[in-house]
Amino acid sequence: MRELLLEEAMDWLMRMNETPQDAEVDRQWQAWMQRSDMHVAAWTRICRTWAALGEQPPLIKARLVQPEGNARRTPRRRPYVATATLLIAGLAAVIFGPALRMRLEADFRTSAGETEVVTLADGSRVTLAPETAIAEGFDPALRRIKLLSGEAYFEVTRDPQRPFTVEASNASVRVLGTAFGVRETQEGTRVELASGSISLTPGRAEDAIPLSPGDVVTVAKGSGEVKHGRIDPGEIALWREGKLSVSDETLGDVVALIERQHPAWIRLPEDLASLRVTGLYDLQNPDQALAAVVSPFGLHVQTISPYLRIISRK
Repeated sequence: MRELLLEEAMDWLMRMNETPQDAEVDRQWQAWMQRSDMHVAAWTRICRTWAALGEQPPLIKARLVQPEGNARRTPRRRPYVATATLLIAGLAAVIFGPALRMRLEADFRTSAGETEVVTLADGSRVTLAPETAIAEGFDPALRRIKLLSGEAYFEVTRDPQRPFTVEASNASVRVLGTAFGVRETQEGTRVELASGSISLTPGRAEDAIPLSPGDVVTVAKGSGEVKHGRIDPGEIALWREGKLSVSDETLGDVVALIERQHPAWIRLPEDLASLRVTGLYDLQNPDQALAAVVSPFGLHVQTISPYLRIISRK
């Protein structure tokens, strides 16, 4: 939903560039903006990114600032159109570059609040959490899945002749037949083993780390530092049942997990993101889960609109 609104806002920006004096486009844009605060937030983000790319051409300023009194719009000059077109291309790269690449590469993907169970050609099952994307690459010698974003739970059909590999941004997991979860977090790539055995290779390391059921390994972004932990295997990927189980995870990561289940943007101050959270939460009501997560820290969730939540100190 959030990505779709950003795409719509980008489309409006392009239409305004192409038809700078079209009153009907203005009217339709105003109607789009009035649909919700979430639409306004998407437009604001697009405009701020536009401004960060360089000076705003006059044809866009008219839409960002309402004219006063009977002030008339100044005729646009065609040289600005070429400049605006280049800036729009830059804006698309900044806002949608990673998303477009992911969409082109992904074989399966989910949106906010959506889960999906995928049965692969070998009979293995992959359950995608909300806002997750994977790419499939099977050949006669190897079964390969790339986790492009989000979190997925794998139930792998045993095949000694064809190892099953999951590649994430900071680690890769190699198995023959087992059940495990892989998630991209703000800290890095997190792997949780529910049953069987797997070997995990951090980043570009050559030595693999063997995991047993209940083992949790997080490979840090950038440094490749490996952090080990333990979890009840029965609590792995409880989001499949509408629950969220976390153990010593950052508040930033936990809020991001809840946001995937929520139609709203959730804003958390950066200085609070490193707080550690442990608990079991009900995702059937994301707002209640969010309040339960932040309240022990003396924090408060402000409901700005159906599409925006802000976490702040009381």
